[in-house]
Amino acid sequence: MTFGRDKRLLLGWLALLAPIPLPFNTVLEWPVLFLYTLLVLYYLQRSEAEAVNWLPNWALNVLGGLYLPLFLLDIRLSVTRGSPVKALLHLIMFLVIAKLYSIRREKDKWHIMVAIFFVFVGAMATSSHVTISIYLLAFLVLSLYALARLAHWHVLASVGQSSAEDEKTQRRGKSLRRPMALVTLLIIAVSVPLFATMPRVREPFILGRGGTGIGRTTGFSDSVDLGVTSRIRGNRNVAMRLQYSEPVADAGSLRFKGATFEYYRNRRWFRELRPSLNLRRRSDGFQYLQRRSRETPSAGEVNSSRRAEIFLEPLGNNSLVVPVETKAVRLDNMPLMSDPGGALMTQAFGRRDTLRFEVELHPEPFLAGRLDPDGPLNALQIGDEVTPAIRDLAAQLMGDGSEEQQLDRLLQALVRDYSYSDDLSGRDGQNPLEEFLFVYKSGHCEYFASAMVLMLRSQGIPARYVTGFLGAELNPLESYYIVRQQNAHAWVEAHTPSRGWQVYDPTPPEGRPAISQQGLGLFFRQLADYIMFRWDRYVLTFGAEDQKSLFNRLREALSEWWSRFQEDDEVLVVPPQGIALDESANAEVMPLPGEAWSPRVYQGVLFLLAVLATGAWIWWRQRRSWTASRSYLWLRRALAKVTDEADATIAPLRVQELALARYPETDDEIRSLFRLYLRESFAGRPLDAEEQRQVLALQRRIEGAEQQARKRDRRAVSATATQNPL
Repeated sequence: MTFGRDKRLLLGWLALLAPIPLPFNTVLEWPVLFLYTLLVLYYLQRSEAEAVNWLPNWALNVLGGLYLPLFLLDIRLSVTRGSPVKALLHLIMFLVIAKLYSIRREKDKWHIMVAIFFVFVGAMATSSHVTISIYLLAFLVLSLYALARLAHWHVLASVGQSSAEDEKTQRRGKSLRRPMALVTLLIIAVSVPLFATMPRVREPFILGRGGTGIGRTTGFSDSVDLGVTSRIRGNRNVAMRLQYSEPVADAGSLRFKGATFEYYRNRRWFRELRPSLNLRRRSDGFQYLQRRSRETPSAGEVNSSRRAEIFLEPLGNNSLVVPVETKAVRLDNMPLMSDPGGALMTQAFGRRDTLRFEVELHPEPFLAGRLDPDGPLNALQIGDEVTPAIRDLAAQLMGDGSEEQQLDRLLQALVRDYSYSDDLSGRDGQNPLEEFLFVYKSGHCEYFASAMVLMLRSQGIPARYVTGFLGAELNPLESYYIVRQQNAHAWVEAHTPSRGWQVYDPTPPEGRPAISQQGLGLFFRQLADYIMFRWDRYVLTFGAEDQKSLFNRLREALSEWWSRFQEDDEVLVVPPQGIALDESANAEVMPLPGEAWSPRVYQGVLFLLAVLATGAWIWWRQRRSWTASRSYLWLRRALAKVTDEADATIAPLRVQELALARYPETDDEIRSLFRLYLRESFAGRPLDAEEQRQVLALQRRIEGAEQQARKRDRRAVSATATQNPL
């Protein structure tokens, strides 16, 4: 096996590993990765057999010329589709393949490694799933191993060994496993504090994670068709996670508002996107709803300090899903808007990463909305969608009395007389709500909510259609709540003079999202989600505020630790003889200084003993596991102080010649030391315990010769100064 073969195999495996995450991030097409993988695997197979048909330079130039128009077309298409990184990755991967099949010179391997590194950077910069840490660790280990092997072969070549088939060299290569493991652990240990202290940026990724697209299926888009929510009731993907500052009494009743809709036409609800005046900014950076369901504030509103930290997964649009009790939102460096129904929107349209923010909560639903006489809430009181039959049924079910009484009768009738069903096969009539009310008398939440809104409006009561999530699942591993896509739900917000805006849910209880029962399967799902949540919390969304909190905790811990050494010792003052003191004043007698050590002295002594013990242990380990390489490095550095020739690039045999010239009285010791060093470093045979003691004894004799040489140097300098006075 030649060195060239080993190098080609290492480069091939690095090239094969680098682009693996890219298709999962939708940054690279699967066919492109498949073709790239086939070419690299064929390269590895031919390299193993040492039968690679290397591309000549003219063929490489032809390939570059042919790829140039494809690259320009790729750039244009990528920019049009909003993903210019794709074209750049295509180019880099093309260069990797071309260089692999044309490598001839030593410096070519560094060109390939640089290109592979850029592919790796692209994979890391566009990934956000927790499994990317496994990929990072694998690439780190393989890269370090490749660099160590390349450096090893370079040293072997410098001493005249040109073949890797030597059994000793192979054993030396196996000895890299332990140093590689230690270096990997060291890099991980250093990278964690570096990550925690490096300045944060607004967007941590080039493209971020791929969106889940739940906005179109849960009704958070600008318009929604009847029936979309029921299609995802079996989808357990996470929509959002929440951490409350106080315990939640009933997680199944938590309600989260995503969007409100005012217009209903042709089986579809439409959202009014015109911004409303429901928000204003406070001086501390919070943004909050200006209006509430009731006109008079309650004591709970003034004294409430409940908060929730929310981690919202991508929705595919700019909706900001929040609890219905939200009265204030803190969203750093991002403007916040509200639609006329009080649903919140940001300018982060099409975001692909987890959005982290904080909300202040009111004890009750904190609903906003306008009551313009000509506004959309009253626009459908008379229209084609509200047929005479629907209007008559609404009047019959609601009866007479106050608006509050009418609303309650309608809500009870829908819950009592209609049943939940997600089987809508065969329902393709022109008016699905009329069929729901008079023919089938069953449907899912969108039908119940839509029917109630239109029936209330037909009787002059303002109402709107709302989509969001109902219920949350407690993860006991860290006491946070998980809202899944299967919790998608639709309900009604209606306004009456005495109640203001209130939430009404006409869907029967059996049709509302249910919380999963405890079990082994749920435990493992929650464990996986716990890992994902920790990844989102402390890696993806770890920001400047987290750094500030971390530094504050460290400062407090250090201050508390240091204060223990600054405490003043209590001293008992003994009065002169004949003067009495109150016995209660000296109930706890403390020793005088000098009679006994104070706690501060004990701590200092223990700390000093710990330092001495650690130093002794390190010294003992070094003496116990001495190597010829350490003695060689000491000797080369000692020679470097007296001659510029003994630098780091000098060959070992030349170091031996310089040592023999400087320390002629230790000829046998130097030759024995270098014989053991060459065997240990290049033959792959570590020293046994007896040989280690021998090397240490040889170094001590050479150290004695070095001291004698220094004395000779000083005497020579002194004699020269005497002969040539200033």
